[in-house]
Amino acid sequence: MSVTVTLELTLKPEAVGAFCAQIGEALEDTRKFAGFVDICIRRHADDPARIIFVEDWETLAAYEAYVAFRTETGMMDAMAEVLTQPPRLNIWDQKVA
Repeated sequence: MSVTVTLELTLKPEAVGAFCAQIGEALEDTRKFAGFVDICIRRHADDPARIIFVEDWETLAAYEAYVAFRTETGMMDAMAEVLTQPPRLNIWDQKVA
């Protein structure tokens, strides 16, 4: 069953520019990862420090494997250093329409 994952981050204001400039490079590995389907990353209209990732994965297991990969490489720790609050993660697996 496919899943959509949303991950909302609130970045430190001084980290927004570098984060947005570097995320495209990180997506190269994401797009090659087994089970990856699609991703869209947006900045909030009124609060540019808020970033949301909307990701589609073939299975929840594929997404979890991806998170494990990113954790092992240290990316998750690096990302945590530029956040002002814990990330908000939601898993959406029930397609309505």
